Amino acid sequence: MVKKCKKNFRVSVAIPAFNEEKTIGQVLDSIFSQSQVGWVLSEILVYSDGSKDKTVVEVKKIKRRLIKVKDFKQRKGKSFRLNQIFKAFKGDILVLFDADIKIKGKNVITSIVKEFEKDDEVMLVGGDSRVFHPTNFFERAIYTSYYVYYKSREKLKEGNNVFACTGACLALRKSFAKRLVIPKEVFSDDLYLYLICIKKGYKFRYAPRAKVYYKMASNLRDFLRQMFRNHPEALCLVYKKYFGDLVKKEYYRPRLFYLKTVTEIFVKNPLGTMYMIAIKLFAKPFYFFLAKRYKLSWFTALSTKKLL
Repeated sequence: MVKKCKKNFRVSVAIPAFNEEKTIGQVLDSIFSQSQVGWVLSEILVYSDGSKDKTVVEVKKIKRRLIKVKDFKQRKGKSFRLNQIFKAFKGDILVLFDADIKIKGKNVITSIVKEFEKDDEVMLVGGDSRVFHPTNFFERAIYTSYYVYYKSREKLKEGNNVFACTGACLALRKSFAKRLVIPKEVFSDDLYLYLICIKKGYKFRYAPRAKVYYKMASNLRDFLRQMFRNHPEALCLVYKKYFGDLVKKEYYRPRLFYLKTVTEIFVKNPLGTMYMIAIKLFAKPFYFFLAKRYKLSWFTALSTKKLL
């Protein structure tokens, strides 16, 4: 029997930021424009992780008492800042947004909160994060990979799967978040949160109406940086010691489904699909080396931090 939760949640929003002067202002404006149905905004935490630009200046331009900004001078990484946020936030629900996204509409947070209302065992909720529509050959090529990822999100386990858990838009229940400490060697925090949620026997839910958009990498160098950080094959190497076979189990896609989806995008964009396959074949031998030797400086995709 599904247990109903109380309504009128107090919601804390947190944004870990690194050199986000071009986008942070519009993200904050979008948060304040959200319709507060079944919840009330209690605070917005902005943690600047060693930003060298005017990120903090842009935040302080918005004169709202709910904004609490921390200007950390040394870069420690997103996972480190998330651990600080987990200790500091005060709401019943913690909503995490990246600082370089576009929030679509005024009901994104409401859509997330509704998933928590349905069941007390729901501890983690993922929104529907998508890249903007591709505009050139390179973007259309790498979008073929996103297409397969999004289809996996939509079709497997009714959307309640690892492909729906992305750091761009993610929310945690207080009782879950307050007990979390992300290990320092973890570089894909969203995957860690998903796996620890499942391992502990809790529930993850996908909120398809909670849509946010972000800019995809516009050059090969930045895309490779993202791929070495986020590709399942690289992640399995790092997370196996924490979660064993659970990693492969959660990333499993039936072969027929996978081949059908790849065929769909190949028909739509054969050259782009072949280009993407070639890139992945080239990168395959390097997953082990880079995943085991992760450094913050290797994985900053500068081309995604432009005005949306």
